[in-house]
Amino acid sequence: MRLLAFLAALVAVLLVAAPAQAHVRATSVAVDLRSQGDGVAAVVDVEYDVLARLLSLDGVLNPDAVGADAEVPTEVRRRSLDAHVSGVAAYVGGRLRLSRGLIGCTAEDDARVELADSGAVQVALAYDCPASGALTVRSDIFRASDGVVDETTTMVAYDIDGRRGSTLLDTARTSVAVGRTDLLSEIPRFVRLGAEHLLFGLDHVLFLLALLLGAKRLRDVVEVATAFTVAHSVTLVLAAIGWVSVPGWIVEPLIALSIAFVALDNLLSPRTSHRLPVVFGFGLLHGLGFAGTLSVDGPLSASTLANLISFNVGIELVQLTIIALTFPALLFLRRAATKPVAARALTLGTVAATVAVAGAGLVWFVERSPLLT
Repeated sequence: MRLLAFLAALVAVLLVAAPAQAHVRATSVAVDLRSQGDGVAAVVDVEYDVLARLLSLDGVLNPDAVGADAEVPTEVRRRSLDAHVSGVAAYVGGRLRLSRGLIGCTAEDDARVELADSGAVQVALAYDCPASGALTVRSDIFRASDGVVDETTTMVAYDIDGRRGSTLLDTARTSVAVGRTDLLSEIPRFVRLGAEHLLFGLDHVLFLLALLLGAKRLRDVVEVATAFTVAHSVTLVLAAIGWVSVPGWIVEPLIALSIAFVALDNLLSPRTSHRLPVVFGFGLLHGLGFAGTLSVDGPLSASTLANLISFNVGIELVQLTIIALTFPALLFLRRAATKPVAARALTLGTVAATVAVAGAGLVWFVERSPLLT
């Protein structure tokens, strides 16, 4: 019994000690950012041993090693890096997030990963930034939740928009805004961005058309438009600033399903007393979809709020334009169809349009549902 107890204690000690040996108390990351045309070039230096423990690379140095055992052949590390270039680039590119205004920059695929002479892993990334304004830098490289390091200090050096400087990020401060920003010049840009997002987002347009096809009076249009606007404005802001987060694979199929539901509801339910809460609920979903274009990585500021409001104003302008063009035309056709033949043709046309909208929603629901494709 004593032998078994001794062996059990030994195993327990080894299990506790093993991860302790692989754990690093503190590390540092260096990030160099420079303007490059419409984008940003980033060079990130990270400690090889920390990255290797996280991504299971070869050539990890044992912290208890001494003498000759404390050296790892450089070629071993280089070969391991060459074999894991995509994984290293994906990790660093995913953890170093850049955005201008509220528009996230996209890391391009041609990242360069190499072992520097200093022994650090150097990752060169190119980010495409579609917007202008201040550049927000957020680094989550080597978070404590990764389980390999307790504390990470990130030195950010930048030459952005003619402004140079450096700053430190840590667990208490994970983001910083650099470069220049002009609030007044950004407002028109975000109004246009919001307008384009609704205008070219066919699913949102069809949802709005489905609502209009089911509206009988101007009062109906005002009520559903107000409910939709209030709902999507709430979730747009909350999702953009990160207070609400729902995965796209959940949101996008449900948006498609909302189109089909409203369209079929027009055909199957002549009563509209339930329409407002339904529209409000679906508006919350569409707001999450609108927010997919935006990202707030830094602290909430006056310019951030102005950009969010401007983006939403662009959405509302297009929404009002669609309503102003579509609903009067529908009213005119309904009032002009006084003869039985014309009335029957209008009814058939409305039913056909409604079925087409519902069909598009169902097709998109199937295409966007990961469990059905």
